[in-house]
Amino acid sequence: MGQQCWIILTGDKVIGDLLQKRGGKYSSRPPNYYFYQILTRSKGFINGPYNERYKMLAPIMLELLGQRAVKENSDLIDSQFCILMQNLYRASMSTDCNLYPKYYFQLASLNIITILCLAKSIKDVEDPFYKEFEIFTKSYLELIKITNRLSDFFPILRLFSGNKLYYRVIKERRIIEAFYGRLIEEVKNDSEEKPCFIRRLLHKVDEKILDELDIVYLTNDIFLAGTETVSSSLTWITAALANNPQIQYKAHQELDQIIGHSRLPSASDEPNMPYIRAIIKESQRYCGPIYLGVPHYNEEEDEYNGYHIPANSVIVLNQYGIHMDGRRYENPKEFKPERFFGITESSAVLANGNYQNRDHFGFGAGRRLCTAVHMAELELFLGISRLLWCFKIENASPLGKDGKPTPIDLEKAYVGATVWPEKYQIKFIKRHDNVENVLFG
Repeated sequence: MGQQCWIILTGDKVIGDLLQKRGGKYSSRPPNYYFYQILTRSKGFINGPYNERYKMLAPIMLELLGQRAVKENSDLIDSQFCILMQNLYRASMSTDCNLYPKYYFQLASLNIITILCLAKSIKDVEDPFYKEFEIFTKSYLELIKITNRLSDFFPILRLFSGNKLYYRVIKERRIIEAFYGRLIEEVKNDSEEKPCFIRRLLHKVDEKILDELDIVYLTNDIFLAGTETVSSSLTWITAALANNPQIQYKAHQELDQIIGHSRLPSASDEPNMPYIRAIIKESQRYCGPIYLGVPHYNEEEDEYNGYHIPANSVIVLNQYGIHMDGRRYENPKEFKPERFFGITESSAVLANGNYQNRDHFGFGAGRRLCTAVHMAELELFLGISRLLWCFKIENASPLGKDGKPTPIDLEKAYVGATVWPEKYQIKFIKRHDNVENVLFG
């Protein structure tokens, strides 16, 4: 790719051998002329190099996103997914009940992060904070698309388009620093001193471990990682379920048998719900929120099976390619949860084990495995199990020649840093008479 050597990994074995077994060599991130030096000033966590600073930041991020933190905050996560179901129920009862659920999912995920980080919540999708976040996140993710990094491959392009991109990056940097700087000031000026993650980070400023610009970009990473992938996943899963009423029927049977109609599913029910678990694993394979993982980078040369891997190569985990590999997944274009029957371990556990036993590669691999994997898995379980407990999901697309709604085309997607399905329309139909009593009783 111009002056850069790119190596695309589209096989489970090579990912296991390089990113896991030789993780020390392949855990950095590629330097970027504009984005890592200007936009984040090398202060980010997700896109930062694997160095002493990363090792210092990792435990800090785990304080909020790690397995222990998820357990400690399970009641908060649970409550937000109750509110999500209430919001979807109200919306489904309106006169025009055709919905595109992305914004409701995004609000639920965002609220979890804002409460944890800021001790504040967002009322609804019309809230000015939500709208501001949604607009600038979309702009930011559009900016960091690989098509805006062509000057990294062909430096001569900086002579022609460099200034325009430079000023665009500078503008985005100012927006980020102003947005999160304002949030940090709100926490500092809170007379009640409500406990939250940013307040804990501010203590690390007092201890000279971080500075306030560190907090800005760490918070940016947390907000993006904590909202985009989960809400994208839920948006994809809902579309896949609308296309597959027979899968919904099997899930409804499991829910009625295990849960009944008197309460919502809870996190403790997950081990007893193999079909719901299989739906979630299959959705992460079939229509996950990321096609290509965040690139890895090696700073020293290596040899693998007779191939010379030059130093300073960009190593890309091709998640879509692996998930559509017919040698690993029979009939990969089919949405078939049954392929994951008998797999009881979480994706987080499987990701740290033998590559052959992994369910999917949606959370990355090696030492840069998604930090928020435990939170994401809990949110996906609560989101999907409760969505299916409350509703039957119907495709509301225009009718085709056969008189049936046209299937939602899951091949059409908006591809940025995360991948979203094209806008679609569905209906949430109340499954039984006790839904309203359980949600609002």
